[in-house]
Amino acid sequence: MYRLLLVSDREEIRELYEQFPEWETLGFEQPVVAADANEGIAHLDNSRFDAVSSLLSLSEGKRFFAYLSRRPEMFGMETARDEARLRREISSARRALSSRDAARSTKQVDDYVRVMQKEFICELLRGAAYDEERIDERLCSLKLRQLDASRPVCMSSFRLPQGDYFLAEVWRYGRERLENALRNIFESSDGGVSYVLLIINPHHMRLMAIPRASMSREQVQDEMMRHLERCKASLDEYFELSLNIKRVVSYDSLYALGRENAMRTAH
Repeated sequence: MYRLLLVSDREEIRELYEQFPEWETLGFEQPVVAADANEGIAHLDNSRFDAVSSLLSLSEGKRFFAYLSRRPEMFGMETARDEARLRREISSARRALSSRDAARSTKQVDDYVRVMQKEFICELLRGAAYDEERIDERLCSLKLRQLDASRPVCMSSFRLPQGDYFLAEVWRYGRERLENALRNIFESSDGGVSYVLLIINPHHMRLMAIPRASMSREQVQDEMMRHLERCKASLDEYFELSLNIKRVVSYDSLYALGRENAMRTAH
């Protein structure tokens, strides 16, 4: 059931909403009714509502709309003056709210899937020993059909020598926000390659370059080197941090990386 707040200084409007018999049938609880702007604002400050409807005199309306301008997430429902119009407005509001909730749910699922996709790549960067069957299985389950595991990939390992000092003495916003800032730099892409960053600690990181279309092994590595140079410049400009590249290695495929990880684990 959705919750509606009606704010109106007109008695006949309040009575219409209070006496309307079909609220539950149409998917709403009996609405909360406020007689002026201050009462409506108090309700919105202290309770959760899915929608608000208002019909106020000029002075009351200015006060209430000034408040609503700071609540852009609040759904506004047209105020009706008779039962037939009210029935139509409730039905329209319910459809709009249902669509909004469905979109929010889809976005939450999509956001979760994107996190899991990155985590899979980070597992490989950490050294996960996945065979071809397991890699294909994960790509399918995580909806990574656009990622062709037979294409070349490139991995770099690098250090930010001042990372611990920067986090403890310079950066005042917490480790999580620093990591988000670093991801914004290293995972940005303006070409045909996607990048995933693994942050092991504030000064030791790994980066994977994954082509979105067919590329040679050499092309992927060249893109990685150009990308690292851009990242170096951004780190210096925005954070005055230096980047020391320790290792850049390319692989014939994501499968080849998994096999090397398996060999390393075996020894």
